[in-house]
Amino acid sequence: MKLMCLLTVLLGLFALQVSAAEKPDVLFIAVDDLNDWVTYLGGHPQTKTPNIDRLVARGMAFSNSHCAAPACNPSRAALMSGLRPWQTGIYTNGDPAQGVMKDTLTINRHFLAQGYNTRGGGKIYHNFNAEGREDGWTEWAGLFPSISDHEENLNGLKSGHFDWGAVEAKPQEMGDYKLTDWAVNHLKTAPLDQPLFLGVGYVKPHLPWYVPREYYDRFPLEGIQLPVTKEDDLADIPAAGVQMAKPQGDHAAVLKGDQWKKAVQAYLATISFLDDQVGRLLDGLDASPRKDKTMIVWWTDHGWALGEKQHWRKFALWEETTRTSCAIVAPGITQPNLVCKAPVDYMNIYPTLCELTGLPLPAHVKGASLMPLLKDPTVAWDQVAICTHGRGNHGVRDARWRYIRYADGSEELYDHTQDPNEWTNLAQDKGLAEVKAKLAAALPAADEEVPSTSGRQSNGSSKGKGKKKAKGKAQEE
Repeated sequence: MKLMCLLTVLLGLFALQVSAAEKPDVLFIAVDDLNDWVTYLGGHPQTKTPNIDRLVARGMAFSNSHCAAPACNPSRAALMSGLRPWQTGIYTNGDPAQGVMKDTLTINRHFLAQGYNTRGGGKIYHNFNAEGREDGWTEWAGLFPSISDHEENLNGLKSGHFDWGAVEAKPQEMGDYKLTDWAVNHLKTAPLDQPLFLGVGYVKPHLPWYVPREYYDRFPLEGIQLPVTKEDDLADIPAAGVQMAKPQGDHAAVLKGDQWKKAVQAYLATISFLDDQVGRLLDGLDASPRKDKTMIVWWTDHGWALGEKQHWRKFALWEETTRTSCAIVAPGITQPNLVCKAPVDYMNIYPTLCELTGLPLPAHVKGASLMPLLKDPTVAWDQVAICTHGRGNHGVRDARWRYIRYADGSEELYDHTQDPNEWTNLAQDKGLAEVKAKLAAALPAADEEVPSTSGRQSNGSSKGKGKKKAKGKAQEE
């Protein structure tokens, strides 16, 4: 009898091991501060991203994908936890995430608990586990140092890490290059009898835009094209939106310092450096024994403005700051070279990963899986994308409209079929009241939004004005 019981236990353990070994590997790639300036999204006519394009062409790219919050900390916390900012109180970079996240079954913790070998490096979360091992990883490598980590004031604006310029360094001396080496090594050497969840968090193109000169040389300054803008674009924007834009801050400093073209050149150069690392990572995957069973999840944490609406950085609810680059490659499920135009946001990632890998869905995760779209990008989809910046400030995006409602009740509404640049605010058009009401119905009631974890009134705007604020790192990091 005892022998039978022992055999039963051993067979059960063997079955679990076989089941785990049959699960797909996951290459989970997060990118910091990359907007839609990738070739396949057409965000800028001069961008060069052949390797990112090569990655997304392997599966399905989402052309109407948006972050849950336009800042590193809340965006990453939301995606990794499956909880929206108004559920956690993590609204901005200044709202501590440690307390909430340590008690939440995040994606990497869930995969670890379900038998995955979870290895991570670079920037997956924001700050709280950037150094040292976080308990959801089998191995956590943290951030890799760059030779150019210190601030140089190369652009003359004296605005801390709001800086850019070519540095005399080799690509091999950059942190993201080292991260790629680390990731490729794990793809080659991680045990094959256990499924691998490999988190690779690229830091660039986060500020400062310091990359080797060869990348700047790819984009001669004299030929740089500025973003298409409208001089009086803020004229029909409510005060809450103008406060987020801060036209007298970064934008005024950039104009005064004659840095606009140089900034665009720098951003393009830094994206090009990132793209080279993505190419090296893909080559490493293809040369590894895991190439045929690895699904890829590619996501950027939010958008980035470079002068549109006289705004710079993220921290706003317009298209430039919420639109992201997102793609999923799932062997046997996705077909190559497909683009899905349906509106999606990062609350969809956690449930999709669970369904793709056959893991149980945690009870707290309420987002919709993207599986129907992965099988057929034209299938009916009734979801909208929601982005939150500060308590009470929300943007809603569907296939046609962007609706913004600020905490003070003021609104913006844009018709993307007629106005892709969001230059004409239609919120006061009485004939569109029904459109606004339908989009607003997706938003939480005021009493559903929990206070910020910092205990401060988190309205999404930064204290201080202009250049003085740009020197501080609390909001930008």
